[in-house]
Amino acid sequence: MNLFKNIGQIWSQYRAFRSTYSELSQLSDAELKDMGLYRGDIVRIAYDAAETSLTPAKAANSQGGAKAAGTFGILRESH
Repeated sequence: MNLFKNIGQIWSQYRAFRSTYSELSQLSDAELKDMGLYRGDIVRIAYDAAETSLTPAKAANSQGGAKAAGTFGILRESH
């Protein structure tokens, strides 16, 4: 059962990543600059949004109460 919970969590984080990435990618370079961002920052920001998309209740249920970024962070390390 824990496997399905992890898959659901990763899927939720992936959707948060895609949503953030898509929204930021549609902005012009001038709009990004107004926010203090560059186009190269989009992937990092999307990963951060996905990792923080966990609710505190889900994070408290993670192993040892440690930071819950371990699931989606695996994808980050591969880039």
